[in-house]
Amino acid sequence: MIDKHVICGLKNGNKNHFETIYHLYNGWIYNFVYALVKDAAVSQDVTQDVFLQLWNYRGNIDDDNNFEGYLFRITRNTVYQYIRRELLKKHYLKEVAMENVHESVNAEKDIDKALMEDYLLNLTRHLPESRRRILLLYWKSGLTYKEIATMLSISEKTVATQVQRSLKFLKSKLD
Repeated sequence: MIDKHVICGLKNGNKNHFETIYHLYNGWIYNFVYALVKDAAVSQDVTQDVFLQLWNYRGNIDDDNNFEGYLFRITRNTVYQYIRRELLKKHYLKEVAMENVHESVNAEKDIDKALMEDYLLNLTRHLPESRRRILLLYWKSGLTYKEIATMLSISEKTVATQVQRSLKFLKSKLD
């Protein structure tokens, strides 16, 4: 048990009394934290945080209460805050990593799509000019058979036939 006089001195801001408490409880707090987190550097950091909080909130210490219990609560809560922070950080990093994977996959798909589109456009150069024009109006402009037929003054059936023949040609080249 620590002397009540030392606790009162700490509460009043006496640095010597704080150092006395630090030397008495530093090892105990470090070992307790290390048993929970299994990391020496983290245990040292958390131990320092505990004493920092003890100093910052020294005015809340109850002289008549169990000081060790108070110190234990500060230590336990500091460890819980550290663990909560680490879990949130890991969750965040995992989310960022997954986002990067999705972006990478999407970028890869976009590149594949662009390469395929370039390849198909090159293949359309082998089509007769009228068939090529109809296919590009259908494929690139997104026009319907009826809109193309009206625009070119031909029948919808002709447009449909030309598109089907173009697609058959492209498919044969892809195989």
